[in-house]
Amino acid sequence: MTVLLVANIGNRDVWIDKAAPIPGEAHPAWNKNASRRALGEALQRNWTACQPHLALPIIGKAVDHVRQQASQLDAVILISSDQSGQEGVSESHLAQDTCELAPVVERLLVEQYGLAAGTVTHWTVTSNPADYGDMRAFFQERLATLCHEQPSATFYLEVSGGTPAMTSMLLTVGAETFGLDAHPLYVSEREDQPFPLDLGRRLVADSLVRTIEANLDIYAYHAAANTVRDNLDLLREFVPAESLLAVLEYARQRINFNFEQAREALSGLSVDDWSERLSRLESGLNDDRAEWLLHEIVYSAEIKQNTGAYGDFLTRVFRFDEAALRHTARNLGARLVDKKDQPDADGEFLDNTWLGGEPDLDAYLESKNVRRNNVGKISANRFVLSLVVSFLSKRQGDPAPKILLKRLGDINRLSDVRNKSFAVHTFEGVSRQRIAQAFLGQDAAGTDEEIAQVVNALRDACEIATGQSLDDINPYTVVNQLIFGLLAS
Repeated sequence: MTVLLVANIGNRDVWIDKAAPIPGEAHPAWNKNASRRALGEALQRNWTACQPHLALPIIGKAVDHVRQQASQLDAVILISSDQSGQEGVSESHLAQDTCELAPVVERLLVEQYGLAAGTVTHWTVTSNPADYGDMRAFFQERLATLCHEQPSATFYLEVSGGTPAMTSMLLTVGAETFGLDAHPLYVSEREDQPFPLDLGRRLVADSLVRTIEANLDIYAYHAAANTVRDNLDLLREFVPAESLLAVLEYARQRINFNFEQAREALSGLSVDDWSERLSRLESGLNDDRAEWLLHEIVYSAEIKQNTGAYGDFLTRVFRFDEAALRHTARNLGARLVDKKDQPDADGEFLDNTWLGGEPDLDAYLESKNVRRNNVGKISANRFVLSLVVSFLSKRQGDPAPKILLKRLGDINRLSDVRNKSFAVHTFEGVSRQRIAQAFLGQDAAGTDEEIAQVVNALRDACEIATGQSLDDINPYTVVNQLIFGLLAS
């Protein structure tokens, strides 16, 4: 691993005691407006006599800190200013350029701090060091090149010296360029130790948060959870990462109908400001009730529609269609069994024992050309279930199932789109327009209003089937609001 220190040189980076043998007009102790050019030139001319009177109160502390933290320091890059090549620069501004101090700092780093000769290099700012735009362009070019030349290095950025523009641009562009490999340091003359700035880690964490928020906008909980999991150590410095990961895993499992795993995702959370709110998510899972499950299918279908996953939307529509028929048939008294003739709410067949006690229904099914299979069973498919619901609801005088069958019939217009899209030999694509045309006719264009009619028909059918109103706000939107709150905390 290579460790580098990048440091701006400011007017306070070279300390000179009053006894240093340099002319008074060039000595900052005697002339507060002393030219730094003249100072640097005077020190270099009389180096042997002046060197014992010099110190590095800022960069020297940074060097010691880097060696202590990284156990090595392989190179130092000093950044100074020289505006002499520009026209129209005043003498007062030229006098404050630090280009003549850079060789002084280099020699002190070698002679007082033991850096190997040749390990200190110089970058010179030849444009206006006080201009933020110029300094951003300067550092973007230089730091990008450095990052390319040293792809595996760790970069310490000493951001105390230089103009405010040089300081801020080394800090921000360095964090943007090096990411987690950037370690900004602020050094005060009055403090013994540099103060590490976490801007680099903050910027990377902010970038991860923006990625997670973008995933939430499309309900991509799997991708968001992976982002948190892969960056857990960093994110926990800024957000309640464990709670965040738990609720993302909960949402990921819930939207895939893995409700038991959704509960497990929230288990074991420590008591904190968020655990109570997260526990409400777990208590909201009520998958032992068919009505809740039907609502859940509709909420999930809405999400798939809103995010443009039209194939997944159709799959959920038809999952709801059959589930609503089964639920209604059971509520009207129908009984289903599995292949072994065991009672099963999701069974594949009508229960022959129950059907034997319903001779009128049996005759009605036969009149509709419903036939038993080779082992004497009637399949509980959509067609059969529709007949059962129609017959039983009419006999019981309940008008709601008839209305439901009408709504499901409307929704079933989408079957042609689904069949053509998922048939192996066609692979026709699914689009908003095709969905709208199947539901409303060939003149439909797939507008938001037309698609809303499809979704509203699904919602209407669900409320009829369950006898319960759906939430106005999709519960996954509520989950997202909680996640956004975790990200902002």
